[in-house]
Amino acid sequence: TDINYDRDIRPILSDNCFQCHGPDAATREAGLRLDLAESAQHQLDSGRTAIVPSNLSRSELWTRITADDPDVRMPPASSTKTLTASEQQLIRRWIEIGAPYVSHWSFQSPQRPQLPTHRSSWIRNPIDAFVWQQLNNHRIQPAPPADRIMLLRRLTQDLTGLPPTPEEIEAFLGDNDPEAYEHCVDRLLSSPRYGEHRARYWLDAARYGDTHGLHLDNERSIWPYRTWVVDAFNRDQPFDEFTIEQLAGDLLPHPSVAQKVATGFLRCNVTTSEGGSIDEEYVVRYAMDRTETMSTVWLGLTMGCAACHDHKFDPISQREYYSLYSYFFSLAENAMDGNALLPPPAMRVANVAQQAQREQFEHQRTRLTDTLAQLKRQHLLQLPQFRDDYLSHSTASVAPRDWQLYCAFNEFDEHTT
Repeated sequence: TDINYDRDIRPILSDNCFQCHGPDAATREAGLRLDLAESAQHQLDSGRTAIVPSNLSRSELWTRITADDPDVRMPPASSTKTLTASEQQLIRRWIEIGAPYVSHWSFQSPQRPQLPTHRSSWIRNPIDAFVWQQLNNHRIQPAPPADRIMLLRRLTQDLTGLPPTPEEIEAFLGDNDPEAYEHCVDRLLSSPRYGEHRARYWLDAARYGDTHGLHLDNERSIWPYRTWVVDAFNRDQPFDEFTIEQLAGDLLPHPSVAQKVATGFLRCNVTTSEGGSIDEEYVVRYAMDRTETMSTVWLGLTMGCAACHDHKFDPISQREYYSLYSYFFSLAENAMDGNALLPPPAMRVANVAQQAQREQFEHQRTRLTDTLAQLKRQHLLQLPQFRDDYLSHSTASVAPRDWQLYCAFNEFDEHTT
């Protein structure tokens, strides 16, 4: 079996070595860091090197973990830690193959795997080849093909979270087109239910809730953000835009209402207005929540431990944690939410019915504005003729062609001058 640093080696070093030879400078001994390849493979002041790739005899790490002398052996007896024989052999094999370090899994670029070369009539597409390989490795026979009703049920639940309707089942069973299944996929992907179903996974990660989440757990009106996420999935918004608008939509040049709504991601954290709560404490809590949620969602990396100390396993220092934290410590919000439906800073957003009414009013305003502009142009064209008529005749003989101005003076009240 291939040695995997993250799976096989890092846990051993983390449990037994990183306390004295890890990222925490305050507890580091001999200036040695075993969590970084450049340090572990660098010659120390003593002239020794902890790890010399492919060379056991020159690797001080191997010498120390296998030493019989308790004064030489690592970990020291005072630590009450010890490596088992199997752990020692894993270290040995790792050094022999070159002691390859790898970065944290979430920082590694995805690699396209080699397509398995198995030949079977069961394999219909590249994904099947990988499934077939794993089935063979575990000596499992493939399940028999699903019938059409089961196939439609699985597909519909996967893409919309709902079972197919009787009408959809009837239509699918009666469709003899060879691409009937593909047509169902297209139909479901274009359904509004698709965005609703996919969005719920993101909303879980974003810690979305319709209440404050603490103490009285009052209602919180943040549903426009939920609607924005659903719409983003339904219109297949590019992920880079999806990211930018949620983290900094209000900082974009001339942000739209939708881009401002997208920053609701940053307002989904639990808030409170409990009596006796300390404002300064909760402002810090909110910023920490946003920092750790952002790192978990976008980096695939937990950062909570680094709030108190350099992490010995995840590649995050305490300084890095608070450097990121500083971005989220700048929101102009009150520590106490006042149990309000819209704790400030907030903006009011029209619902679907209100938006339709607004669009109707905008259409009417545009039409009236165009009409007024047209009348103005007509009157400007008539102005020279009106002026000439006025100058060439006495004012008494100039008769208006039509009403030019109406002033309802008789409608003024007694207080109007």
